[in-house]
Amino acid sequence: MKKLLTEWREYLNEMKLDIKVGDVLLGGKFKNKRIIVKEIGKDELGQPTINGKPLLKFRIEKQLPDNKKSKKTLDDQKKK
Repeated sequence: MKKLLTEWREYLNEMKLDIKVGDVLLGGKFKNKRIIVKEIGKDELGQPTINGKPLLKFRIEKQLPDNKKSKKTLDDQKKK
């Protein structure tokens, strides 16, 4: 049981996200407004934040299927 508790704490402390400064996320009430990441941090409870807002209020656009991405992102991909 003690081993389980120590291993579980390692999972709680380690969090790897595929988000970098400059990435595009979708936020807002309907998760359709493009937001560019300016800073990544933690709040007073230790939860991850992006631009001062909790991470769970965003969608990571590069991990979404094409039919869920914003129109501007799809247009940029077609130009390249």
